[in-house]
Amino acid sequence: MPNYKEKIAEFENNFSSVIDKSVRDLSITFDNLYFDKNAKGIPPTIKLAEALLSGEHNIPTKMQIHYDIANAYHDLRMIEGVYSERYLEKELYHLRCTLDMYETNYYDADSNSAKVKVAQYIAMRSYTNLGNAYRALGRYIVAIDCFQDALLISDDFAMASLNLSFLLFRYAPLQIKRYEQSYFHHACYYHYKQTERGKINLEDQDYLEGLKSNISLFDSTYVDNYLDKPLELPLFLVDNQDEADYRNYLLLFRLFLDPCLEILSDPCFAVDSINLPFEAPYSDREKEFIGLFNQIKQEYNWARYLWYKTSTEDTNEHYSDRELDLVETGDSSDHSLRESMLRTAFKAAYSLFDRIGYFINQYFAVGLTDTKVSFKNIWKEKLIDGNGQVYFTIPKPIMSTYSDNPLVKAMYWLQKDFYERKEINVTTPHAERIFQMRNDIEHNCLRTGTQSYNTSFTKYTTEGKIENNTFRLLKLARELIIYLCLAVNFDREKDKRASMEEL
Repeated sequence: MPNYKEKIAEFENNFSSVIDKSVRDLSITFDNLYFDKNAKGIPPTIKLAEALLSGEHNIPTKMQIHYDIANAYHDLRMIEGVYSERYLEKELYHLRCTLDMYETNYYDADSNSAKVKVAQYIAMRSYTNLGNAYRALGRYIVAIDCFQDALLISDDFAMASLNLSFLLFRYAPLQIKRYEQSYFHHACYYHYKQTERGKINLEDQDYLEGLKSNISLFDSTYVDNYLDKPLELPLFLVDNQDEADYRNYLLLFRLFLDPCLEILSDPCFAVDSINLPFEAPYSDREKEFIGLFNQIKQEYNWARYLWYKTSTEDTNEHYSDRELDLVETGDSSDHSLRESMLRTAFKAAYSLFDRIGYFINQYFAVGLTDTKVSFKNIWKEKLIDGNGQVYFTIPKPIMSTYSDNPLVKAMYWLQKDFYERKEINVTTPHAERIFQMRNDIEHNCLRTGTQSYNTSFTKYTTEGKIENNTFRLLKLARELIIYLCLAVNFDREKDKRASMEEL
């Protein structure tokens, strides 16, 4: 793996030959606008950049355009010095467009071509910027993924390891169990040492001094006896090979409900350990919430298992598909049991979010009633109909009532990954496609096959697209379930602190 300095040299040597001149010039314009603190000049330049996206450019050039647009919205926030959700939404969206192109075309590339080298450098910077944005918004889980992906490109990219260590220091005390906090401290210290080794690559050495001040808060005995030593993790054994294959496969994708899986892909974390932080004996109301959470976990488990089965098993005909008299239409549609399981996995994963929305509405007493409860609605202050009229005012808007809960903030920003209507910004290029797929599966005619004749209402997709979108939903559901438990824990700990202060 080339080191960071080599990555910079490769990027600079190949930038002019790979990236179109019009885009290189625009990058310089954006830089000058920021240095001159010219906020008024940035929006029209963004429009010029957006117009370039429709041109015939290679993938690295389009990545650079999205990267520049994302940075421009970040620069607007910095220059204007205001909290702007719209700028943040746009920044996240364009960084994710950049990385979607990279992951689709170059993530596993072993080519030594100029295009790959340029794409890798843009992606490394984009992962780090995206990680920083998510860290600020409380979405620690996906931020960790971003920093780790940047380090996969160059493991001595000190800005990524430094920011990851900062994040882990902040995320550790939000964990429910003491041993989880200790594991996060250990990972924090590991990435601090990694940053120390690569500190020559830092853009500003003051960043490292800030991290050192955090590390100095650890007791020296704690450092010597635990943080600076290899971890000793418990063994986890299973009874049969089928279960071993299942757990090892899902471990690769970090789909188990254990917070430590973000930092340690060890078999002992291939379990769904997270639960609500209630202590026995439970009150009747706590039992209700535990029952609802158990249902959420089992529905997640079901969707995940179906995704696993359809992702790993071959396409041989199942006995239930035999003697099923279907009329051939020539479009190669798949009506097999496996394809039906894949659709069910998608629908089960999608339905989890409204179930979690119901939990949030009840636990945090948001005040939505009956059919008004949905994962998107619980974050609003007012519900507006298709004519733009307010038809319900939410009694206790969660974002104002629980503004000091960082995990509530994380869930709020996670819901922006879901499409609702064109007037509302989303933070991922996949949002509208997943929304449309869900609508077509539930209410329209969506087939996996190849269109071979004129159709008026039938739409076509591929099993691969359903499988990939199901995986995206499972990752989001896992992230949301963990944040939910941590948000409840934060709320309860806050109440405990308030009670102790009163005493």
